Amino acid sequence: MSGFFESLSTFFLVCILIIVVLQVFFRYVARIVVPWTEEGARYLCIWMVFLGGVAGIAKEAHIRITFILERVPETVRQLLGLLSYGVVFVFNVIVFLGSIDLVRLNWGQQAVTFPLSVGFLYLAVLISSGFILITLIFLTWRKLKTLFVPVKEGQD
Repeated sequence: MSGFFESLSTFFLVCILIIVVLQVFFRYVARIVVPWTEEGARYLCIWMVFLGGVAGIAKEAHIRITFILERVPETVRQLLGLLSYGVVFVFNVIVFLGSIDLVRLNWGQQAVTFPLSVGFLYLAVLISSGFILITLIFLTWRKLKTLFVPVKEGQD
């Protein structure tokens, strides 16, 4: 699942690059102001960041302070990992519920330079937090299996 979100984030990054190059070309070479390029790059950047966050959670690539984790037994390390999943889960439930209201409140408002709802920006938060919640459920399940399922002799 992380590969899909990584690819989508990469696609948005390439689109941002193309839009910004076009903006520079039109403004400084062709002497034409294209107003939608700045807003388009901003929208794509927001989507790129939030979908990249899903990929980061799925790969467990988020920032960690490992000073304490390196000094405790493996079981405690696993329990602290579960605790961190729980904290991130609660935070994302709050973000998910708040983003539902933000999408609803801003859906009728149109972007300044092109015909797209401002609610579309908040939709990125809603979708990413929903997928982060799903990902955290799978990660928690996997960690619980490794923590509480005894390893049979002869298995690594």
